[in-house]
Amino acid sequence: MEITFLGLPNNSKAGVALIPAPFEFTTSWQKGTSLAPIEVLKVSPNMEFLDEEFFLEPAKELGFFTYPCEELPFNLEDALKTLEKKVLDALKESRFPIIIGGEHTVSLAGVKAVKTLYPELKLLHFDAHLDLRDEYLGTRINHATVMRRIKELGVEILSIGIRSISSEELEYIKNTNHSVIWAWQVFKEREKVLKKITEFFSDAKVYVSLDIDVIDPGLAPGTGTPEPGGLNWWDLLDILKLVFKVAQPVGGDIVEVKPSIGEPITEYIASKLVFKFGTYILAKKRGLL
Repeated sequence: MEITFLGLPNNSKAGVALIPAPFEFTTSWQKGTSLAPIEVLKVSPNMEFLDEEFFLEPAKELGFFTYPCEELPFNLEDALKTLEKKVLDALKESRFPIIIGGEHTVSLAGVKAVKTLYPELKLLHFDAHLDLRDEYLGTRINHATVMRRIKELGVEILSIGIRSISSEELEYIKNTNHSVIWAWQVFKEREKVLKKITEFFSDAKVYVSLDIDVIDPGLAPGTGTPEPGGLNWWDLLDILKLVFKVAQPVGGDIVEVKPSIGEPITEYIASKLVFKFGTYILAKKRGLL
């Protein structure tokens, strides 16, 4: 059975491509992210199709195209190459690609694909964790090292919402001047934070990687590593809107949802975020941001 975003028929002229990624090779605590893409899509028809901020209908005015939720190769590198090809295919169709993960490692595939078209790409990284270890549990490509591998591609990263860090990562950000906005700063230094985001991303091509655990687990409990003190819904949207206003987002992903069958709160939030991506793309085209 074909499952599409919002339950609508695929739009052949769609401006947004959704790429399900049931990718779960390296999760180290609570597992289940491979089930997220299908569950996020399943809850999406329960949303209203009109956005309440801009009174736009992205499904009608922009259009969504959902790739089939297909099983990935059992080899991690082959799975990443498969996702990279799908993102490239979406870009060739002039669609904004959004990977629906899956664990955070999928961002490596998304960034590699988008960077082939936009070499000066920058990354907006929403997360509770830095994901900057060089190696974790014996491997160098996994959910805890993905931002380190992306940084090695020559991509500038701004990490927002961080509230969990290892000593290795602290040493790394000190030595590399990696840009971080801690979760507490979003709450206590709002104007300073918005200024830093504006200066970092102004006029840049941007890939947006959103780990669902950036949101406080009291609001979005369905994630493998819930960290207290996360962002709330409106803080997250304000930052997203700002980046769409001052920069040129060209792709992204929403990752690390761990479905809670029977209580699909987090799946619904992830689905709503996909919808908001579409809304802000359309709002920018209309000059409303």
